[in-house]
Amino acid sequence: MRELFIPETKNPPAKVRDAGLIALVMEGGGAYNSKSGELILLPIGRSTLNSIAEDLGEALLETNGIQQIDCSDSDESVSSLAERYVRDHGEKALSWMLVSGRKLKLWGWAKDEEDAKMRASSAADTIRSIMERYIPDFDYLLEVSPGTVNRMVGVCRTGKGSLHEMEGLMCPGCETYFHRDSAYVYETEPVNSGCGMEDVRDVHTPGAHTIPLLCEQLGIDPSQTLKAMLYTVISPGGKKSLLFAMIRGDKNISINKLAAYIDSKFRGAVFRKAESEEIVSSFGEVAGFCGPIGVPEGVHMVADRSLVGGKNFVVGGNRPDYHRTGCCWGRDFEPDTADLLLFEESMPCPECGTPMVPVQLRKICTIECYGSEMRGESVLSCRDKDGERRWPYRWKAEVSLEALILSFYEKKEKRLRNEIFKDD
Repeated sequence: MRELFIPETKNPPAKVRDAGLIALVMEGGGAYNSKSGELILLPIGRSTLNSIAEDLGEALLETNGIQQIDCSDSDESVSSLAERYVRDHGEKALSWMLVSGRKLKLWGWAKDEEDAKMRASSAADTIRSIMERYIPDFDYLLEVSPGTVNRMVGVCRTGKGSLHEMEGLMCPGCETYFHRDSAYVYETEPVNSGCGMEDVRDVHTPGAHTIPLLCEQLGIDPSQTLKAMLYTVISPGGKKSLLFAMIRGDKNISINKLAAYIDSKFRGAVFRKAESEEIVSSFGEVAGFCGPIGVPEGVHMVADRSLVGGKNFVVGGNRPDYHRTGCCWGRDFEPDTADLLLFEESMPCPECGTPMVPVQLRKICTIECYGSEMRGESVLSCRDKDGERRWPYRWKAEVSLEALILSFYEKKEKRLRNEIFKDD
């Protein structure tokens, strides 16, 4: 029997900072072409990747009933299979997977939003169960993204300069990962929840057109204020409207989360920051002093959930050099709400309160669900003796097997340590 070609080396590849790639090359699992950026898997690396992919495929079939196929990895090809077989084979024709180009791809259909979330979550749990065998610090980020109702990104920690890297945040206390557009799914104590409602009062605040200047003048904390941002939303037909987005004064708005909200409310629209003349035409000369009380008709408002239930906010007075104090949620304003929070360095961790620090993460997989019509896709349906059946929601997943094997080699020592000390 011929031996596998395993060219181990003591010399790390030149110009490479990825610890997983360095380990893979030095242990004879692959080679790296720095000019083209191509990772070439040698026999032992290829065998390892195939073994992990088989583990994933078998687990997803056994636990989730997802059938593995071999065809082009286009939506059209897989959708045609679902359309062909769903009437006679039902559940078995609603989910498929295939391996293509070092990626494991999954497709599924669902009868409603909750069904789609449940199926995506179940697949995510199965993927996690396999990932944790090979990558001890694998975890999911829950992300807010346009065109989806739910999106998870599977990551692990890595070093700067790694392949498939993304910037993230980590809590040093509980080691939970986040990134700028992570979904905020935690309960928040409303501002001044233990206080009574004050009367709304106009306060002269000359020149206080920013949160820091306002807080300096009034001697208050930024969390007691409301930050307002104005955007112009342009519909597919060209109609323009103003969007008034607001968040607590000590926080910032995520543009990607705002885009997701606009996509859900103004399908097909684009948006940008409102120009001065657009603000003046609705509010007058009030730049830096816009507030949620007495907003002109036709201006759409949305608030971050951090404002819900809050009392006695200091808000813009909608006239130059004036603010209003005592502004309360529900009594004085109650617009649409959405998760608009931008996660940032030094923010308290929502889990334990420890300030978060920057970290590099390796992106390994994505799992998302959405309504077919949200993306202009046809709805899966069939007609039988009981009438028409429809599956208007979809879920998809994609596992980067290349990112997975790089993480596998990068985490080898940690896996061994965990195995040695797991009973301690």
